[in-house]
Amino acid sequence: MAARSLWAVRWRVQRLLSSSAASDGRGCLHPFSTATQRTAGEDCSSEDPPDELGPSLAERALKLKAIKLEKEVQDLTVRYQRAVADGENIRRRTQRCVEDAKIFVFLCCL
Repeated sequence: MAARSLWAVRWRVQRLLSSSAASDGRGCLHPFSTATQRTAGEDCSSEDPPDELGPSLAERALKLKAIKLEKEVQDLTVRYQRAVADGENIRRRTQRCVEDAKIFVFLCCL
């Protein structure tokens, strides 16, 4: 089904291009050609002015990646701080248990 609709679109585009090219007097163009026809007075240099439309796709991808990495750093920092606090709590509890055990042994031996 998709191939049939793609064929129909290509056919319509080709028909539109051939009718517009015939009316211009330029002849038939291939519908998917990237080549452009230039007039004699037109500048054919390959140095086009840069687009002022904003950041390129690569720049936007890098910015998104930077934002994602910053969020990951924040998440890992929070997880690290919680792990350090948990370790400190375990150390304090163990120290209290050892002190209680020493007191219990001392009292039992009397």
